[in-house]
Amino acid sequence: MAGYLREPALFVGNIDDDMDFSVPPSSGEEYLKRVVLEAQQCDDVVVANIDRSKFKKPTGITPLEGCVEAPSHFRPTVEWQNYQVADFSEVRMKMEGLKFERAESTDWKNNLPTLPPANSSTEWIDFCLGASNQETEAHQPSLSIILSMNQSMVEQVLEYLVDEVENKGTLTPQMGRWIYALLTIIEMPLDPDVCACLRTLARACSKLRASLTSEDDTQVSTMNLFICLVARYFKQLDLADT
Repeated sequence: MAGYLREPALFVGNIDDDMDFSVPPSSGEEYLKRVVLEAQQCDDVVVANIDRSKFKKPTGITPLEGCVEAPSHFRPTVEWQNYQVADFSEVRMKMEGLKFERAESTDWKNNLPTLPPANSSTEWIDFCLGASNQETEAHQPSLSIILSMNQSMVEQVLEYLVDEVENKGTLTPQMGRWIYALLTIIEMPLDPDVCACLRTLARACSKLRASLTSEDDTQVSTMNLFICLVARYFKQLDLADT
């Protein structure tokens, strides 16, 4: 079989090694002879000379750390986690129905507060949580506000809040309400940036949870909930409490 494959596809006759390549071929047969002759003069294997000194050294990628393991007295049961996932799934389905209903009506937009610009993290943090250095009232994540936000804004505000949790090392009830509300309308499949944001949320919650000392701390259930939803509902299972 191999010998058959090496047989020439076209018969070109005897080839003159002294063929003058400066003169155009006078026929198709002569053109083919030139092709064969040029092919015979090529090396079977060609190796490029590469100056490796000009290559940039590869930068190492440090993998993101996972969640901090929960202290045994803070660790939620699998049954509790499954219940939270089922409840959250039901809430998301209801929110999807409300989005459809609101799309058919414009009356609900009349009493909406003016929302901050999407690119201003400071104004959004003040809007959601209230300003600490001035008289700025925190807004609750009402249905009207949440359903008026497009997906790009939802993702951006979620990132602002998660950054606040990570940088400030705290998760207030008001933060928790806003983050939960935004998670109910985040679209799936997750954008890579959103996925990274949710993973940051779970890791930040796990670190905060590990720093608590009291089993009665009201923050424990909130942190357990967000870790559970990120890991089990949004399928980041490597972060799950087991």
